[in-house]
Amino acid sequence: MACFNQSELFKMAEQLRFTIRQRHIHPLDFILSLIAALGGDGNSDIQADLHRKFNELTGLNVSYRSWANQAKKDVLPALILWLWLQCLEIFSRKVMAFDESSPFSEFEHILIHDGSSQAVYDALKEAFPGRFSAVSPAAVELHTTLDFLTNNLVRVQLTEDTRSERNCLPPLPSSMAYVLMLMDAGYFELELFAAIDDREGFFICKAPQSINPTILSAVREDGKNLNRYKGQKLKDVLSGFPKDQCLDLDVEWPGYKRWPYRLVVRWNEKKQKWAFIVTNLNRAEFTLSEVLQAYRLRWQIELIFKEIKSYSGWHRFNTKSATLVFSLILMSFVVVTLKRYLAHAAQANLYGSGAIEEISTHKVMKSGTHLFGNMVLSLMESGKRLMACIRKLLLFWEQNAKREHLARDSCSGRIRLGLCLMGGA
Repeated sequence: MACFNQSELFKMAEQLRFTIRQRHIHPLDFILSLIAALGGDGNSDIQADLHRKFNELTGLNVSYRSWANQAKKDVLPALILWLWLQCLEIFSRKVMAFDESSPFSEFEHILIHDGSSQAVYDALKEAFPGRFSAVSPAAVELHTTLDFLTNNLVRVQLTEDTRSERNCLPPLPSSMAYVLMLMDAGYFELELFAAIDDREGFFICKAPQSINPTILSAVREDGKNLNRYKGQKLKDVLSGFPKDQCLDLDVEWPGYKRWPYRLVVRWNEKKQKWAFIVTNLNRAEFTLSEVLQAYRLRWQIELIFKEIKSYSGWHRFNTKSATLVFSLILMSFVVVTLKRYLAHAAQANLYGSGAIEEISTHKVMKSGTHLFGNMVLSLMESGKRLMACIRKLLLFWEQNAKREHLARDSCSGRIRLGLCLMGGA
């Protein structure tokens, strides 16, 4: 695995002054021991556990003080960030695609952006103030962009929990041709939509309950035009909308008449309220049902949050060192990126054998931890037995980490949109 090249990692560690003099704690061993601890059996939740894991894997007897001096260095996050970027460059590739008959096949990137918060040790409340000070005085917010077609993270911003989600949107590129963005209601902003439109990009965003645009046209799900709503404010006529069918509206907001948008309105029986989805996708090309199904793909970022927080050690950090917390969170991204790459490799093996089953990244994150640890240990030993360890790990996942409910997905999940796996890594 090229991103774990010992000489390259050592060179960067020296450049950042993480390593000043060559001693027992080699940068690669230090990094790999953290990966083993976070991606392993889940028993590492304090600094001393991480120290013991380092000594266990290296066979050394490094003192806790010496280990902690390295773990708390201010440059450690920069070293781990450099490693993660190397992993993204090497491991990220397109693993999903839409069937050519799907209107979504025109998109080269489907970017899903969202945020998720996590409480940290209360003593860190000055560095990471939480929104809910009584329950979680200290917390961090993870603002993340997932490229759905590569099934991996492409951007991460870590802030205190009190910062607004909307203020942490990534800067838009000069051109967004063939790019579709999926966003939750927390990112609803007309200026953002206009900027995406001007860059030839596309978006689907859930809208808050407070919206009140002017209706330009209204079409019922069965195709019937509802001309009586034309020119009306949404809130003035919302109570008269049918609850047994979705409505497909063209709407505009004051000050943004140059950018009329499409608004899909659906009654949520379970929550007993209306749901609003705003988009600039063309009605002639993308049906009402396809817009709703595409928005459901946004759930994939919630799954990656689950993998990071529950199966990569994030929720177990019990330390007063803000630097170490930051470092371990970044290392969680490395673990998720690495395991997802290996999951795609297991998928490629399945497809190569003619099987039609799919590998579940959720099951991959939870299982095979002992075999994953063996692979990390082989990297520490200069790659001895590495390929044998990887083959054993992939075989285990091929046999024990397959997705279930494929028939259900074909009716209500991603397969319904014509989305299929490309065979993985």
